[in-house]
Amino acid sequence: MQDSQQPNPILVQLFTEASAHQSQGNLSMALVAYKRIQRQFPDFVDAWTNGSAVLLEMGRLEEAQDMAVKAVESGPENSHALYALANAQQKLGLVEDALASFQKITDLAGFFNKKGQFEEALDVYDRLIQNYPSVSDLYVNRGYIKSNMMDLAGAEEDCNKALELDKNDVLSRRNLGLLQLLQYRYHEAWDNVLARANEDTEGWGVTGWHIGKMWRGEPLDGRTLLVIWHLGLGDNLQFSRLIPRLKRFDGRVLFWIPRPLWRLFAYFEDSYDIDGIALEGEPMPIFDLSVPIIELPAILDIGLSDLAPLPPPTLPEPQAIPELDRPGFKVGLTWAGNKGHDNDHYRSMNPHYLDVLADIEGIAWYGLQLPKATELPNLPGFIDLSHHINDFLDTAQIIRQLDLVVTVDTSMAHLAGTLGLPAVVLLAFKPDWRWGATGRQTPWYPSLTLLRQPAHGDWQSVVEELRKMIHKLTTDN
Repeated sequence: MQDSQQPNPILVQLFTEASAHQSQGNLSMALVAYKRIQRQFPDFVDAWTNGSAVLLEMGRLEEAQDMAVKAVESGPENSHALYALANAQQKLGLVEDALASFQKITDLAGFFNKKGQFEEALDVYDRLIQNYPSVSDLYVNRGYIKSNMMDLAGAEEDCNKALELDKNDVLSRRNLGLLQLLQYRYHEAWDNVLARANEDTEGWGVTGWHIGKMWRGEPLDGRTLLVIWHLGLGDNLQFSRLIPRLKRFDGRVLFWIPRPLWRLFAYFEDSYDIDGIALEGEPMPIFDLSVPIIELPAILDIGLSDLAPLPPPTLPEPQAIPELDRPGFKVGLTWAGNKGHDNDHYRSMNPHYLDVLADIEGIAWYGLQLPKATELPNLPGFIDLSHHINDFLDTAQIIRQLDLVVTVDTSMAHLAGTLGLPAVVLLAFKPDWRWGATGRQTPWYPSLTLLRQPAHGDWQSVVEELRKMIHKLTTDN
């Protein structure tokens, strides 16, 4: 209670007695007992929240609201206190105030979720659903919390319940699709992933930017299809393997890409059967239909048997970089992704988690982190190569000269996998859908090894497994 390790025995006794009165329906005696606790232990939030609930049941609504206000003052981040206040306000007909309090409750759940306090976030939604079982958004949000806890069955159940309440809920369908993808249930997932509120609006769609008339998989009959790049640069590498399949629709295929990928994809153009590459920022080419590249797996109904990467493109011989000319097993490190990514706080790590690798002998450590990192791991002989990197071709030419790439879930993993280079990908407890829920391998990239957090935020265990793996690689060679 006040001290989680040494509860105050008087408080325990008083609260037990008050709770017993409340559960037995002795409301007057329960209220007296809770008020006694409030006088002796004014910071004990549960005495205020439970007292408010008793007053509500007694029909003393304004007193219930006053007591709930005291509960919130004692515990501003206590969901039970906020819920007590919202409930009292609702009973009083203070609709706007009640909605504001409910918003604070859901905001608090989001705060808990972002901090990785999933049990607390789940408790918030459990209480809300208990009292408002017909609100579909509550199931959507609770399902998302459960997915972060890797309770995939529970998350899927909540998505289905939300759809039962609102069959047109696009977010529920997309969340359900992502859960199915995480479990490699691709054929079930694609229709859900492509769910749209409005199919014909130009601009930002469900999956990304689209222009003009959207392509849905119909024959092209000689028309030109523009494949549009996706904001996640790694997605363009991952799904570009599907572009050659578009030729069977009997049309021309152009790929519109951002500048960081441009020089690299110049070497993909022939082997990937692309009729032309258009560069973002340059005049748009003439085309008839467009499709975001991230939608190709769904439109083509890709299954597990379709995931094999194409042979790596033939790149020119890399230019010599003086820092790479030294003995040792060469390992390149990337420990963080784009900070603007929704889940970057989960997928990126503090570089000092890597410090424990310092005791492995015979390693030449290199930093591949972009943008240039201000904080670096403490590893012997560590050299930051970021000043040599301007785009993906530069990165490709560097990692071709390494023995191993180690990266969190960023475009670096996709680049190494696309080039067929050995790499270890360090994954958060809940990984992105493309890596699957379990396993050390991925059918998308046979050259990659996946190391997964055994619990949320547990990078120590992942890096320890990496340390053993690198040690074995260096001693076996």
